[in-house]
Amino acid sequence: ASVGVAASGARERAELRTTVAAMYGYGQYGPQLTDGAQTQYAEAPGMYGSVPQSYMGPQGLTAAKAGLPPTKHPGRINFTAVLICLLAPTVLFATVSGSLSFPIRRESPVLSGMLVIAAALVVVACVYLAASTAYRRYLGLTRREPFWYVFLGATMLLSFVGSYWLGETNWWNNVLPYLELQTLDARYDVDPATTLGQQVMDAGRVVFAEGTHLDVTRSIGFKNVQQYCVAPIVHNVTGVQPASYDFWAIGLNCCTGGAPDFHCGDYSNPKARGGLRIMRNDQRAFYRLAVQQAEATYGIRAEHPLFFYWMVDPSLELESYKADARKSFFLGNLSFFALQLLLVLVGVVVYAKFDPRPRAPGPTVPPTAPQRQGTA
Repeated sequence: ASVGVAASGARERAELRTTVAAMYGYGQYGPQLTDGAQTQYAEAPGMYGSVPQSYMGPQGLTAAKAGLPPTKHPGRINFTAVLICLLAPTVLFATVSGSLSFPIRRESPVLSGMLVIAAALVVVACVYLAASTAYRRYLGLTRREPFWYVFLGATMLLSFVGSYWLGETNWWNNVLPYLELQTLDARYDVDPATTLGQQVMDAGRVVFAEGTHLDVTRSIGFKNVQQYCVAPIVHNVTGVQPASYDFWAIGLNCCTGGAPDFHCGDYSNPKARGGLRIMRNDQRAFYRLAVQQAEATYGIRAEHPLFFYWMVDPSLELESYKADARKSFFLGNLSFFALQLLLVLVGVVVYAKFDPRPRAPGPTVPPTAPQRQGTA
């Protein structure tokens, strides 16, 4: 009987050494275990004196054998990744929209183009990294979670497209007209009855002589997707009809086209006698067609027509281009930052609530040690 008790105690001690060695792999408790021994421990439901597998994570032993770090706790937020996802698209948006909106585009076009190309390459790299990580995770070749990589790639692409659109719109509608008008002269007290268009070809801002007004009765519109409206600027105090109607007020979609009902700009303000020159070549051609239509309709001549926005103070309007350019840039960047912040917060909630990684089973209570039966 004493021999049986001793053999049973030896087996229990051997099992205890096997358990501890499987927990630590090898070392101070004896030689390194074979894969079979580790597998036997990993598949054991719960041995006396052992630590349940759930305490080590669902893939603890497999990760240790493969030399990989254990999987992080599901739902744990990587704040570094969150911060990068918030700031990187915002910085890219400001860089691209600023390169396309500010005078650097005209003063140093090479530098502006290089900044935009560099931003595009960064976006391509982010998208490639996101796709590569997601594909490798799908094949089981990596334990890296692709969620924030995909999020960063998608928002970087959105940032580039939005910033490019903002920069182009701001440049053509505000910045370029301001820069070009700044290079042109300002003319004052211009009499359209005695001044020809050729004499003020270099004028960007014109203040006409007292008594100048719009001849709405000879207004007309030319339709090409939009309605291009024109009305002659006249100064017929003496009742003499000018030999050539070279000064025209213009506007988009502010007349019916068929009837003389021009209502563009400050047409109804009696103090208005200023004009700001149109600088968009794509629109100037359609206004020229409208003038040709007016020549044929009213039997008048316009040898060198110049086109102006009709207003009270053209100098004040010119400064508004500059103010609108700054306003568009800052509001656009602020709006994108707010959108990006909202997307990041949604991403954090989705990642924490619907984390795709497998969750470890809850901790289990180790089985109660068997009672030893004494033998006589």
